[in-house]
Amino acid sequence: METSKSKKVIAAGILVMSMTMACNSALAPILAEVGKYFPDSSDAAIQIVLTIINLITLPMMIIEPFFEKVITKRDIAIIGTALMLVGALVPQVLNTELWMLYIASGIIGIGLSFVVVTSSSLISDYFSGIEKSRIMGFQSIFVSIGGTIIAKGSGLLTAMGGWKTGYLVFLITVPIILIILFTVPRGEVIVPEKTEEQSSGISGSMVYFGFLCLITGIFVATFNTNIAMYIDAKHIGDANTAGTVSGIMQVVGIIGGLLLGTVVKTFKRFTIGGSILVMAAGTACVALSTNFAVICVGAFLVGIGFAIRNPGAVTFGANMVPAAQASLAIAIISATYNVGNFLSAFIINPLANMFSTDISMRFLVAAIGLAIVGILACVKAPVTDEQALDAQ
Repeated sequence: METSKSKKVIAAGILVMSMTMACNSALAPILAEVGKYFPDSSDAAIQIVLTIINLITLPMMIIEPFFEKVITKRDIAIIGTALMLVGALVPQVLNTELWMLYIASGIIGIGLSFVVVTSSSLISDYFSGIEKSRIMGFQSIFVSIGGTIIAKGSGLLTAMGGWKTGYLVFLITVPIILIILFTVPRGEVIVPEKTEEQSSGISGSMVYFGFLCLITGIFVATFNTNIAMYIDAKHIGDANTAGTVSGIMQVVGIIGGLLLGTVVKTFKRFTIGGSILVMAAGTACVALSTNFAVICVGAFLVGIGFAIRNPGAVTFGANMVPAAQASLAIAIISATYNVGNFLSAFIINPLANMFSTDISMRFLVAAIGLAIVGILACVKAPVTDEQALDAQ
């Protein structure tokens, strides 16, 4: 893809674009306060405020590649970023019923879907090989920085003015849109020629990879959707405390992002499985202790694993297919993971309640589940070493 802008400028724009990609998990600090505002609603109903963001990504991420036939990727990303802001403004005027927050989350989810697919796809357009893995690692850093700002910001704003105010942290999207406009080339609408290779359908290995992402998403979401309630139930702190824990999880992603290129080069096909096992250890820390320091260690480990697993999965997914199918592969990998996030509360909560009604049991069940998935992903890796290194 030719452009007059330097790769460094383009990379900077795409990385800034990525700063809202952790918005679903970073809004976790508001959940406990939303639960108090709607006392008659179940924990699962409150958790849907976040997880519906992930549910809506399934259809929207699958549809997004078709939009690329009429709109450039950069413009789709700008529309997506603007939709996140619109969704955050909805609760400022519509907030008397829980379903109104679901609508707001749905709009945010549509915007998130567009940004996730286009930002990762643009990296695949302009970079290749280990350089692509490194840029994906830098993307993880910016996702973490943005997630930290949103997590801590939403926690602080919630503590200061209530959960409705917490949504205003999405005003961060305004400067992001301006930066995208000035740094990322508008590009062209390119309709790829249909070839036998491109029309061969989804491979069995991609289906398996999508299945692993789905199951991983179910267990990973437990940390984000329960941490605020856990801190409140155990009398560890308030929304600001939850924001600190969520912020730690996001900010350590900077370390994970810096390590991604080296980790992929070292562990190759075992990168995904290993990162999931690290998240399992972090989730277990919360399950087994109410000590704030231990919880922070857990957030640190989950953040490291998350920062390696997520961009790694997207990169590997794109490496498994021809360049023309990269957006669809990224959509499959990202959408299945986010659907797992949505299903999490409906699976983990009743499963945990079979053993104990203590909220810490949810973290224990999730930790065990992640450990099993991590081992499976190591024994039967979803990609080959060549695909992990982009040596197609």
